[in-house]
Amino acid sequence: MRSITTKITIAALLFLYPLATAAQSDVPVLHAGTINVSGEVTIPEKLRKDSTWLHLTIPQVFTGEYKVYRALLDRNGRFQLKVNTTTNMVRGIAGTDINQESIITILLKTGTENKITFGYDEEGTVNKARVSEFPAFTEDDLLFSQRKFDDVIAYKSGKQREVLFDKPFSSYVNYANNVIADRRFLLDKPPFVSDRMKDILFREYSLALIFTHVFYYRSEMVSNYKYFHAGVLPDSAVIQTPVRQDYAFLKTLDLRNPLYLMNYTYPAFAREMLQNETLNLPPVGEMPVRDWLAQVKSLLRPLLGFDEGQFYDILAGNAFGLQFEQEVKPLTSVQEENIKKYYKGSDMQKILLRRNQEIVERARLKDAVVVRPTPAVSPDSLMSAIISRYKGKTVVVDFWATWCAPCLEAIEESRSLKKELAGKDVVFIYISNPSSPKKQWEQHIQGIGGEQYYLTRGEWEHIMDTHNFSGIP
Repeated sequence: MRSITTKITIAALLFLYPLATAAQSDVPVLHAGTINVSGEVTIPEKLRKDSTWLHLTIPQVFTGEYKVYRALLDRNGRFQLKVNTTTNMVRGIAGTDINQESIITILLKTGTENKITFGYDEEGTVNKARVSEFPAFTEDDLLFSQRKFDDVIAYKSGKQREVLFDKPFSSYVNYANNVIADRRFLLDKPPFVSDRMKDILFREYSLALIFTHVFYYRSEMVSNYKYFHAGVLPDSAVIQTPVRQDYAFLKTLDLRNPLYLMNYTYPAFAREMLQNETLNLPPVGEMPVRDWLAQVKSLLRPLLGFDEGQFYDILAGNAFGLQFEQEVKPLTSVQEENIKKYYKGSDMQKILLRRNQEIVERARLKDAVVVRPTPAVSPDSLMSAIISRYKGKTVVVDFWATWCAPCLEAIEESRSLKKELAGKDVVFIYISNPSSPKKQWEQHIQGIGGEQYYLTRGEWEHIMDTHNFSGIP
């Protein structure tokens, strides 16, 4: 689903409204914070291991990355961590390697000691949880909110698939809105969560559906065409191309609402806006921040309905964040000066310069990127032809996409391993496909390095069939 001229359904808006008016005393704001986190994990004796690692995933709204912090539990299951945030309160995810599928929601706040306690049953499922700083959220909110979100994502209505590829772009928007509204009832089914958590999860799903489907209208319509034409790819002229004005539906989302800062998908949404081919927002590069924002506001004002507020600050921070994450490229001296002139020592300047220091360290681990042409062979011989280029070496193959957060996290975690194996007979190759827009792919691979291949849709689907996997990660 990609752009639209219609509005988010009335049902969705009515449901989202309570979140905008609730708990104004606890409104999150952008803030260069550090949070002390401690706690205890209760593990049944039969599940105990020599070492158990806790992991916290904390979204960094202003710069766009999702930081994973790890701590080794002591013999009593206790831990201590210090985590950076870009907001004064943050919603993240916690779990351990006892069962990486069983995780809890956490809510942390700067300026206070945050304690997290949770425990497992005999089957390795988390069955109790508490976060001291947020008593307003129930234990069930912490335990089940991620499962509820997964249920909403995975829901199959049983309705027949609709023909959409030959209809106006607005028809696909209406379809997307109906999908959003139709899944609302799932949040009222057990296990039960609080009304406030329902609001957060519904808003989260709405954004996720937009940036994973609506923003990728053309790919969605190609898939829709193939479904009704026995897998045959459409001629390029069959699928219409949306224009910027079609994105006026964004106005209904009220993206300047500060409570979005507690939304786990908000950073990803901002990044997708910056990279969206239809919106075609300029890269920040070495442009003065004020000038860049003036250009972006002139393009987005008719679509968002506003041209002031911290959402534009978030776009600016994420514009630098894309350079950090995708290219693993530190700020130039010009960029650093631009940031200091515009932010004048504020928290947002501190956040960007703090992140820049991390990227300086990461850049030392970056290896060269080599873009390889796909071998001109039949689909049946494609993987063999790729692998044969590296005869005598150990080959690590990574199937990935620019939109696949777990893929990108795994790539990040492999950096130190790649450095250890440098100079040995090991080669890392990365294979992607047109579901990753070519421009985004070209940016991402600069920071990944290794041997890169960009397959056609048909080649990718043949490899999936041959190797018996249906998607990534």
